[in-house]
Amino acid sequence: MINSVPLELLSVAHYHQDPRSQPGAQRLEIGSEAVELVTRGRGWIEHEGEWLEVRPGALLWHREGDRTIAKSDPEDPYSCLSVRMRGDRFEGRRLPRVSIWPDREAVEELTEESIQMFLDEGFDKGVLLQYLFSKLLYQAKLYHHRKESGVMPEALLAAGKLIDERYGEAIKMEDLVRVSGWSAPHLHEQFKRHYGTSPHQRIMARRIRAGRELLLGSGLSIKEIAAETGFTHSSAFCAAFKKSVGVSPKKFRDGYFFG
Repeated sequence: MINSVPLELLSVAHYHQDPRSQPGAQRLEIGSEAVELVTRGRGWIEHEGEWLEVRPGALLWHREGDRTIAKSDPEDPYSCLSVRMRGDRFEGRRLPRVSIWPDREAVEELTEESIQMFLDEGFDKGVLLQYLFSKLLYQAKLYHHRKESGVMPEALLAAGKLIDERYGEAIKMEDLVRVSGWSAPHLHEQFKRHYGTSPHQRIMARRIRAGRELLLGSGLSIKEIAAETGFTHSSAFCAAFKKSVGVSPKKFRDGYFFG
């Protein structure tokens, strides 16, 4: 039951682990809580006496006494949206500590939006807290509801994981069929039902999101980014990017840094 003690937003940050070191895991103090939403890479947390691997889409809700992500893969260091709060809106833990937000594009969009609004000194931080708290809580509860009710089949999650991990390769329908164990028509039907897109559209969306990340976070040329994200030619990448984002890759990169 919700009580009358409000939460206070302490910080919002997009943390990037240095590949040359390991994260300094922090144990949360009494009256504090934090959410780590993994956006890329690979890390581990101590959970129920074991080391649990976390990858992009992992939504970790830490309460007092919990430790934040404690290990990172040097070859694939993790990044995460970190939201820190103080107060106790709920009595006791409201949901399991670990959830999954399978829509990687939505995760990236929330990260960009929340960082921008936290850094905007004119924006009401109380409103931002209400928005982030409700959004993250909703996604965590939705995941466990679907998991418990069987709404999101494991076979579909396996196919989605393959796309997230190998989007830069030439993924074929046969690859998705193999990991899911379903027929191609059934797999296509289930993608439409649960994700609202076809397998091909989901692959393309994942590649475009990776292209956005590289345009903003690397010095790679557009030709190099096209190759990294699974496009045969840079022209194909540019056409797909403009169709999805509304501007060319060059305008997107220039507009971000100089707009």
